[in-house]
Amino acid sequence: MSKKVHVQIQAGALCGAMEEISEQTVEIGENFTYENLLDILGINEGTVIVLNEGNAVPLDGIISSDKLTIMRVVSGG
Repeated sequence: MSKKVHVQIQAGALCGAMEEISEQTVEIGENFTYENLLDILGINEGTVIVLNEGNAVPLDGIISSDKLTIMRVVSGG
């Protein structure tokens, strides 16, 4: 059985405000992990944090929500 997950992909911006990059709905399998979702979206897991209701989740955890935020982590020197 599959389910649909609504995903917002965001990136950090100046002054702490978040800038939305994209938003989409993805159909996933029942026991998909957050890592599986990132693979489907073609996103490198080392460059993002996945949030469920504002809380960071472990990438090997099973997706339990139908709304997620993926925040791109940007660093520089």
